[in-house]
Amino acid sequence: MPKKKSHPQTKEIEFEEELHGTKISDPYRWLEQDSQETHKWIEKQNAYTRSFLDKIPERKNIKERLTQLFRIDTVGVPVPRKGRYFFCERKGGKGLEILYIQNGLNGEPRVLIDPNKLSEEKKTVLSGWYPSRDGKLLAYALSEAGNDQANIYVLDVATGEQLSDVIPAEIYPGFNTWSYDNEGFYYTRRHPDAPAGEKKLHQKIYYHQLGIDSSDDSMIFGNTLAKDDYPSISVSSDGRYLLVRVWIDSSQGEKTELYLYDFYDPEQGFISIVKHVDAGFYGWFYKDILYIATDHNAPRWKLMAVKIEDVAQGMRAWKSIIPEDEHALEYIKVGDSIFVETIENVHSVLRRYQLDGTLVSEIPLPTLGSLTEIIGEEDGDELFFGFTSFLFPRTVYRLDIKNEKIQVFKKVDTGIDTNSFQVNQIWYRSKDKTRIPMFVVHKKNLEFDGNNPVVLNGYGGFNLRNMPAFSKTVIPYIESGRIYAVANIRGGGEFGEKWFRAGLREKKQNVFDDFIAAAEWLIDKRYTNPERLAIYGWSNGGLLTGAAITQRPELFKAAIVDVPLLDMLRYHKFFRGSRWIPHYGDPDNSEDFRYLIAYSPYHNVKNEKNYPATLFIAAGKDKQVPPLHAYKMTAKLQQAQASENPILLRVDAQADHGGATSFYKFVEEYADIWSFIFWQLGINTQKKRSH
Repeated sequence: MPKKKSHPQTKEIEFEEELHGTKISDPYRWLEQDSQETHKWIEKQNAYTRSFLDKIPERKNIKERLTQLFRIDTVGVPVPRKGRYFFCERKGGKGLEILYIQNGLNGEPRVLIDPNKLSEEKKTVLSGWYPSRDGKLLAYALSEAGNDQANIYVLDVATGEQLSDVIPAEIYPGFNTWSYDNEGFYYTRRHPDAPAGEKKLHQKIYYHQLGIDSSDDSMIFGNTLAKDDYPSISVSSDGRYLLVRVWIDSSQGEKTELYLYDFYDPEQGFISIVKHVDAGFYGWFYKDILYIATDHNAPRWKLMAVKIEDVAQGMRAWKSIIPEDEHALEYIKVGDSIFVETIENVHSVLRRYQLDGTLVSEIPLPTLGSLTEIIGEEDGDELFFGFTSFLFPRTVYRLDIKNEKIQVFKKVDTGIDTNSFQVNQIWYRSKDKTRIPMFVVHKKNLEFDGNNPVVLNGYGGFNLRNMPAFSKTVIPYIESGRIYAVANIRGGGEFGEKWFRAGLREKKQNVFDDFIAAAEWLIDKRYTNPERLAIYGWSNGGLLTGAAITQRPELFKAAIVDVPLLDMLRYHKFFRGSRWIPHYGDPDNSEDFRYLIAYSPYHNVKNEKNYPATLFIAAGKDKQVPPLHAYKMTAKLQQAQASENPILLRVDAQADHGGATSFYKFVEEYADIWSFIFWQLGINTQKKRSH
C-alpha cells in the first residue's frame, strides 16, 4: 500500500474579519481566486493525490471491472410523439449517450444526434432534447464544455438537417415548450440588462419563431420578476392558453405563483391564478380543466382542479380531486386518466385514477424500488416508465392504458449475479429519537462480526429523495463481499414537507445527527467498527460528510467528500449560492450566522486532531458549487491533521457538478473513489475475476 508522504504546503495569508461580533480567520481565502497561483497549487495537490491512488493494488481490478460494467448498454424511457419514439441510449464502449428515433414500437432505431462525434475529447454533451408535438422537429441543447451553458439548436427529424435557428449559450437559455402549432418554442433566458455578476439570474420567458434571429425574440413574461425568481411556461393542447409557473426565492421553503394567458382575450394579459401564498403549485391543462398540485395546507401534497374559465375566482373555485394522504405525492400525469406516484416508506407506488379522483387500480411494479421517468402523450393510449432498485437495473416498461397490460419495452443485462445479494430496510433512532430508515445491501449469509467494511451514503437536503436505485459504480465494492448502506435522513423528501423542513436552516443539525446515528447503529449492531467504516456524500451530501468528519471524526476511517459545500459563511457569495439561502440560512443575518458557524465544516476544523482519511473531489467547471470549498478545506485539514490518515484532493479541470462527462473519465473517477476506500478499509481482493 502507498506510504504516508508530506502533503504539499499551502501558503497562509493572514486574513481576519468580524461578522456579527465574531472574529473569523480565513488564511486560505486566496484559493477562492482563479489565478495562476491557485492553478499551480491544484497541480501539486493532484500530483500528491496521484502518488497515492496510482499505487493502490486494487485500482487496476476496480477499473477493469467498472469498464466491463459501463460497456453494458443503457436504456432510456422513450418520449412518444404521434407514433415516433425518441430516446437516449449508450451502446457498449461509447463515451456518451446517443439520441435515437424509432418509428413505431417495432421500428429500427435511427441515430439523430451522436455527441461522441461532436468533439474528439468528448467535451460536447447533449444536455437536453425536446421533440415538437407532432414529432417532426427537435430542439436540442449542446454544451461544448459539459457545463450548464448550452446552445439550443433545431433539427428536422425526417431529413436530419439542422435549421438555422440558434439560441446562444451565453444568455443561459433553458427550453420550456413548443408552441401548439410547432412553429416556434418558448424558452427562458437572462435579461439583456442583467449585471455582469448575475449572468445566471434575471431569467425571463421569451418566444422564438422558427426562421427568425434569436436577437429579435420577444419577451413574453417576467419583466417585473426579482432577480432570483425563475419562470417556466406550458401551452394548452389547443394553443389557446399559456400557463406560467414562477419559482420564488423564499425563506419559507418552496413558494410558487401561477399565471394564465388567454389568446382569445389578449388585452387582459397574464392574470394571477395564485400569488403571495407560501406554498408550492404545479399546473397541467387537460381539455377545459386546469389541474393543480399543491402543498398548501397539505405538506404531502394534494391534487385540485378548476375550470379554466373560473381561475380568476381564486382558490375558492378549486375542487379536490386527490386529497392529501399519509404518503407524499411524487409525480402526477393527467390525461384521460390520472396516474399518480406516491412514495411509501422510501419506495414508489403507481396508481391510476379517473378524472374525478376515483381510484381505478394500482399498477404492479417488479419489487420495492423507484420509478424514474413516467412519460406519455396527453391523449395517448400508452404510458412508458422506468424502474430501478438496488439489485434491479433500470428497465423500461410500456403500459397499454386501455387494457392495463404491462410489457418490458427495453432492458439491459445487470452484469452481476443479483441472486447472491439481499437488501434490507432497517429503522433506527436518531439523537432526538426520530425513527430513520436505512437500506443495507450485502451478500447473502454475511456474518455480522463487527469487522465488515461498510460504506454509508447520505444526502439529506433540498427535499430530494435518496431512493433505491441500481448503480454500476457500487458493484465492484459489494461484489467484494462488503456492505453498502443508504440512510434516508431528514432534509430529504422521503416523507413529505415535514421531513424536509426538519432538516432546514436552523434544524440542519438534525441531518448530521441522523447520519451520525446511522453510523452508530451500524457499529452497535456489529455490522462494522470505526476502523472499517467509510462515508460518501455528493454536493449537499458533501456538506453532510464534511460535517460528520468534523463533528465525530472518531467514528470513521475514511470519507469521500464530493463537490461539496464546506464554507457556510461564504457559500451565498458564489454562483447560485444565494438561491440556497432558503435551505441553509443567510450568513449575513446574525441569527442564521449563529447556527451556520456552529456546523460549517471549514470553520470547525481543530488543529492537531485525528481526522479520517479524506478524499475531496472537485470539478474545475462546476458552476453549481464552486470548487473553492474543496480547495480551502483540503488546505485547512492537511494543516490540522494529527494522524497518519492522508488528506487528498482530486480535481478534474474539465468536469462539471455532475462529474466527468464521458464514460472513460467517469470510470477513472470511480476507480479512484473505490480504490481509496478499498485501501483505507483494508479490502484486498487480489484474485482473478471471471466476469
